[in-house]
Amino acid sequence: MQDVWREPFCVSVTESDFSGRVRLSALLGAMQNAADRHLEDAGVTVGRMLEEGMAWILMTTHLELAEVPRLGEPLTLETWNCGASGVLWTREYQLLNEAGRELVKASTAWTLVDIAKRRILRPTAFPFPLPVSGRPALNGPPDKVKLPDEDGGWAEAGAYTVPYSAVDCYGHMNNARYADLCTDLLTPEELRTGEICSLHITYSREAALGDRIVLRRGGQGEQVWISGESEEGRRTFEAVLTLAQNQDKKAV
Repeated sequence: MQDVWREPFCVSVTESDFSGRVRLSALLGAMQNAADRHLEDAGVTVGRMLEEGMAWILMTTHLELAEVPRLGEPLTLETWNCGASGVLWTREYQLLNEAGRELVKASTAWTLVDIAKRRILRPTAFPFPLPVSGRPALNGPPDKVKLPDEDGGWAEAGAYTVPYSAVDCYGHMNNARYADLCTDLLTPEELRTGEICSLHITYSREAALGDRIVLRRGGQGEQVWISGESEEGRRTFEAVLTLAQNQDKKAV
């Protein structure tokens, strides 16, 4: 298994928005695919995991963008396994330009689950060798998102029914699609005049095909808070988007 996995990444038309910026969901999808290929390099394919009745479940992602990648820009995506602490595994990412400058970094926390029993497994239950990288962590395991219940200008922002196109091979809404759900709640003005500097998201409960997620939006300053709950009131996810004013596209 390679200590640090590296692969090229170039934002395509289908991965960019109306301004040629990479969509967050495309970025998260590329990260997930790179992690899968890193594991495949060690002989641990998704198919072998499913045969063992196991799956990796993403718990929290903290993504920071020093600069938003643009359409056609040749980049290198790096990822490495930092090992486990308790039931959480940490995986780190960097996205570099041709000069080696860091545009994006991310820390993610994963857990191993028994698919049939829907319960968390300890790292010792993993049946394959998985070396820990000698490269140090960028930030370490990200903390869970904790949003205030009050004083955030909270308002209902509609509901989302999980469609076929959002569900992956594990039978639930893929983690990358939550980024679309969050950015779709930004206003046209926010999208035109702002740049997303960070995304911090915690997944609390999986959502399956046909499930309905009730959405709320709040915020303070440059932060936009988004939460989703099931119709029974059980938290599905919590997210914080941080926006910065794009000086070239100020609101008129």
